[in-house]
Amino acid sequence: MGFWCFMLVMDLLIPLVMVVLGRYFYQHPPKQINMVFGYRTAPCP
Repeated sequence: MGFWCFMLVMDLLIPLVMVVLGRYFYQHPPKQINMVFGYRTAPCP
């Protein structure tokens, strides 16, 4: 039972983290080129 509870939490947590990080990087993109994120352009209005 514990395994299935863990899997349920992970199934809900991973998409939530992706949405939160996506919104954060959309609003605060890196200013310089780096090895992790590469080139960034200004967001569309």
